[in-house]
Amino acid sequence: MKADCHNHSLFSPDSTRPIEEGVRAAAAKGFSYIAYTEHMDLGFPNDSRPADEPVFDYLVTDEYFERVRRINEEMNGIEVCAGIEVGYTPEDVAEITDKLAAHPFGYVINSVHICHGLDCYWKEYWNGYDRRGAYLEYLRCVRESLDAPYRWDAVGHLGYIGRPSPFERKTLLYADFPDEIDDILRTIIKKGKILEANSSVGGCAAEGTICLPDIGIFERYYALGGRKVNFGSDSHRSERTGYNYETVAAALKKIGFGKWTILSGGRETTEDID
Repeated sequence: MKADCHNHSLFSPDSTRPIEEGVRAAAAKGFSYIAYTEHMDLGFPNDSRPADEPVFDYLVTDEYFERVRRINEEMNGIEVCAGIEVGYTPEDVAEITDKLAAHPFGYVINSVHICHGLDCYWKEYWNGYDRRGAYLEYLRCVRESLDAPYRWDAVGHLGYIGRPSPFERKTLLYADFPDEIDDILRTIIKKGKILEANSSVGGCAAEGTICLPDIGIFERYYALGGRKVNFGSDSHRSERTGYNYETVAAALKKIGFGKWTILSGGRETTEDID
């Protein structure tokens, strides 16, 4: 099965794409499953954002689920999942929990975008940090997010901090912080969660990186006993749906992964990696 488990539509503040458009694009590219994972970044520091950045309000309504329901009825041969991408911020855990309970999300990604009150995509994030300090702070936030009490199914784009990194070497590698990364991977495995292979790599692409986390981290995950993986293009536009799927899938199969783990009909299931 070809499955893309991380996508955004106009129910995210940084996309204008209709749900139906992305589904048809996925079907045309041979995908049998697509999950929309709209942004829930309740602690986003909108008051501090640069002038050219969107306001990250929470846009999910009942209409989101109705449109997913209708496109599932309309389209044959592809399953559409109404999911959510939670941006972890510790001070918002109670509200996140309430909002997750308010709608029937079929799949929940747990991501980290904000550290010390700023999105690491912003230049201000990096003030006062060397590479080691900035990346360690990000990993600390990721590790903390794994103990969030709300329901979540997968860790999104581990290594996100490398996308906008101003340093000469951007990609987060296993060798950079083996103890911290081992702790994260062991916790994912212990909790029975999924590690996402996200093909939106930003500035890391120039280093040959094909997904986040880097393939070397997936090799370590496999060596530790991790088997639950899925693919996400993190697309916000239809031309990016399924981006670099074949390359990522082949790399994971070479390591030894043979199955995608996806959420279908509210249940976790596995499908052969095509």
